[in-house]
Amino acid sequence: MEPEVLTEYLRGRLPARPDLQVTGAKRVVGGMSRETWFVDFEWNGGTESESVTFRIDHEKGAVVPVPLEFEFRVHQALHGTQVPVAEPYWFEHDKTLIGQGPFYVRELVEGTASPKYLYAEGQEALRESVGLQFAELLGKVHTLDWNAAGVGDFMEVPELGPECALLELRRWQRNLAEHQSEPLPVAAQLFAYLEREAPTDVERVALVWGDVGIGNFIFRNDNIVALTDWEQSHLGDPMKDWASALWRGVDNLLPREKLFEEYERTSGIPVNLASIDYYLTFIDAEYVCTSHPILDRFTNTEVPDVTFARLGMGIPWYCMDHGMTMIGL
Repeated sequence: MEPEVLTEYLRGRLPARPDLQVTGAKRVVGGMSRETWFVDFEWNGGTESESVTFRIDHEKGAVVPVPLEFEFRVHQALHGTQVPVAEPYWFEHDKTLIGQGPFYVRELVEGTASPKYLYAEGQEALRESVGLQFAELLGKVHTLDWNAAGVGDFMEVPELGPECALLELRRWQRNLAEHQSEPLPVAAQLFAYLEREAPTDVERVALVWGDVGIGNFIFRNDNIVALTDWEQSHLGDPMKDWASALWRGVDNLLPREKLFEEYERTSGIPVNLASIDYYLTFIDAEYVCTSHPILDRFTNTEVPDVTFARLGMGIPWYCMDHGMTMIGL
């Protein structure tokens, strides 16, 4: 992400901004599904400025089984609805434009996603406020009229009942089969359990955020202003999002009972604890599918982003152990 290359590219994209000059490009350290860059630029002799976000596929592709354009379309569908997301600007397939790709450009929402700030000493009131907002916003995701938003145009729509889990499960089974680097009998055991125990009691077919938890929403002062990381979103059982959120520690903001109470009060959707337990195992299996194949990206002559090592060497083994504990084995 060379500033000179980005300057030339953005001048072509934004011809109404004379003398546009990129002043900075910084990669965000965090989620590894794709690269995220914050790019700052100015124009009119430096009197006006803006910052945008670039989302770019890794050189060897994403670690999730969806194309980058899917994520862009989710942002297009949700922007302007009751679900707050960054505004998507445009999508590019041509890798030659900036030397990487495909990629898309979206609004940079001011704020922070830092857990460190949330959990700092003396931030109890902030954690409570953010926790209650999180529960309410999760309800807004799940009560969104996804058909009116156009989500059903590019997401598979399950039948109400077990297919809300099974349709998504089969996608992850296919993904692991295509990228598996060694036999994983524990993963096979988890898949068998998930196939057999798919919940029949599903309140509604809802938009499922997919990758939910601390670090995947932006807050400014004491307000959540945007939800991020939509690459694993799909249509299914809303309880899957609660499992993801709890797996990633959202109950460190507030006790889960208070989170559930706020969610039920504002959304009208009852919390199903048995389904959440099922989806906690689902999350384990899902993370095995995304992290295990990363090891194949390391060779004797090439070492990709070193943070992949943590994902490939640690997460799958933890998740298989945790998943087996969840199903009593």
